[in-house]
Amino acid sequence: MCTRPPPRGQGSVVISGDEKKRAETEATFRAANERIRAAERELDPPMDRVPYLCECDDVACREPIQLTTAEYERLRADGATFVVAHGHPSEGDVVEEHDGYLVVQKRDGGGEVARALDPRGEDA
Repeated sequence: MCTRPPPRGQGSVVISGDEKKRAETEATFRAANERIRAAERELDPPMDRVPYLCECDDVACREPIQLTTAEYERLRADGATFVVAHGHPSEGDVVEEHDGYLVVQKRDGGGEVARALDPRGEDA
């Protein structure tokens, strides 16, 4: 679990380290969330909210973020977007703010890396 305080209402999240490495770390969490999504599709009845992993750039983070299927699919529409708990480190633009999480979009080189590592590829 991340140990950073969860400030709310900020325009962007904490910026640190190398942009490419951060995008790769976040893409690793996104790949894990894709496996969670695949498992969720098999549930009968389906869950209202699924515990996905925070996709911040802290490799030790295991913060769960509860999302509906529609919320998860909406944020996955762009391979450069990630779901991040409030106050967790991720470089990019906050494009949505919700209770419990932010949607962060990578830009420039980080966005290119994120899209290249998107498990959905062209379908995202």
